[in-house]
Amino acid sequence: MKRTLALLLCLALLASVFAACGGDGNSSTSSTSSASSQAKDGESSETGTDGEDSAPEAGGEAVNGTNPGNELPIVTEPVTLTIAKERHMLDTTKNYNEKASFKNITEETGLTLEFVELAAGTAAEKVPLMLAGGDMPDVFWGLLSDAQILQNTSQLTPLEDMLETFAPNSLKTYEELGTDWRTIATAPDDHIYGMLGRYESLYENTGDGIQIINKKWLDAVKKDVPTTLDEYYEVLKAFKEQDPNGNGEADEIPYCFSEDMWCASITNDMGIWGIGNGYGDTNSNFHIREGKVSPTVNTPEYREYLEFYHKLYSEGLIDAEGFSQNTEVFSNKIKNNQVGTYYSWTALEYLSSEQEKDWVVLPTLAAKEGVQPVANGEVDRSTIQKNKWVISSQCEHPEAALRLWDYLARDAESKLTVALGEKGKLWDEYEDGSGYYFVVPEDTTPEFTFEHQKYTYGTVNDPPLMTKAETPKNDGEISPAAALRDQMVAQVDKDYVPKDGQLPQSYVSPEAIDDRSFIETDLKAYIKQFRSQAIMDGFTDADWDAYVKRLDDLQYPAWLQWYQDFIDGNL
Repeated sequence: MKRTLALLLCLALLASVFAACGGDGNSSTSSTSSASSQAKDGESSETGTDGEDSAPEAGGEAVNGTNPGNELPIVTEPVTLTIAKERHMLDTTKNYNEKASFKNITEETGLTLEFVELAAGTAAEKVPLMLAGGDMPDVFWGLLSDAQILQNTSQLTPLEDMLETFAPNSLKTYEELGTDWRTIATAPDDHIYGMLGRYESLYENTGDGIQIINKKWLDAVKKDVPTTLDEYYEVLKAFKEQDPNGNGEADEIPYCFSEDMWCASITNDMGIWGIGNGYGDTNSNFHIREGKVSPTVNTPEYREYLEFYHKLYSEGLIDAEGFSQNTEVFSNKIKNNQVGTYYSWTALEYLSSEQEKDWVVLPTLAAKEGVQPVANGEVDRSTIQKNKWVISSQCEHPEAALRLWDYLARDAESKLTVALGEKGKLWDEYEDGSGYYFVVPEDTTPEFTFEHQKYTYGTVNDPPLMTKAETPKNDGEISPAAALRDQMVAQVDKDYVPKDGQLPQSYVSPEAIDDRSFIETDLKAYIKQFRSQAIMDGFTDADWDAYVKRLDDLQYPAWLQWYQDFIDGNL
């Protein structure tokens, strides 16, 4: 029997900049750090094809063998398109053509799709090689950052003059948004190189990393869920000393973290001292309040944070491997019942169905009386992302490639099929036609969890853009893991997520990116290096003074000013 999935599933699908927890999880501006100023100087084709005049109105004649509007088939003669896509590590399909969205694609559209599948975690290495070597697919699906767009405009096809004729469904969705979609989608050279995707946020508050604690362990050591920093410290000590997993071995890790994962980073805890936005590696290095950028990592509060976690480290209360371990090592420790507390996007990622019931949300803690703690996340955070579907200049049929995306965006059910697979498995429609909801599939097992299913059946984070009305909702009974996310939204986001700490979604000029990148690479590396060293080895007053001076030498104030100018629209 189908059970409706809870808020967890909806929020998990509405995740930020980065759905998987690998990497630093920065905003779109953060992903541009390696860009150069090689943007093309306004000489691109008006239509994306050589020698073509402006595209005809929908319902007109075919252009370059592609029918306009919603006419099927898409092409007048068979066309093969190559599409580069990174496979998620939990995807169990043999290839993308097995997914429900593409099973009948050739019969309906006349297009044959050849997916260039990149192994999980390899896109960062392989995509730049594609761009540099000129051996590009027809389409980059969810692969190109702002930086890569701006650095390689001459190798991409501008889309703006083709949208009305070959992407009417997408345009309809964009116009229904309550935001200025053109500002998000348009590059500094006034061209649109990628289509928008993902979901319009359903919720006022969207949290990022959530800290959960092992309730079974708490019961074993006769402790309640901690509500103060002192209580938290005592719980961690009890986890280490009292064998809460009951195996007779001193293998417990009271607090596990991984600097390899933005949502499991120890920087999440900076919010206990009221500093940082808590969203990604970059934003932990400053915070935004009422449109003003302020420093975090040279403040007295940050020093107290480092001193506290050095104390935990020296007493063996936090994972000694946290600064070096990857996602796999981190997750295996959790699955092996060695961990007392950790941060994650959702418990479903690392817990088996049997373990879910043993974990509860750890409330947001304050370092001391008078401190307003900060939780991870953003208020009314948009999950709209640009550059989801980017057509290369080598594509001989850019109109057909654009029509394919628009075909996938033709209605809510098509978009949901791209995201989650066929109707009735992970999602369904209310009988009265009032919208859509998540369901728990009947084939769920400990080995084939919802997390496996959503990446196997769909693309999860890479569908054409959905409006709020098209996005599935929670309705009814919830699972233990879903309840965790529900608690987080109710207990954490509502009171502690900064309401004024967000960055814009717009592009900035390549020159401005170069200016920031010149500072950022060495600066962020130094901040991260000092943080790990200070927590592991401790530091003296002289060490701290030298660190603060070195931040100034590495242009920390100028870096903060860059972000202030970005917020003020000066870039």
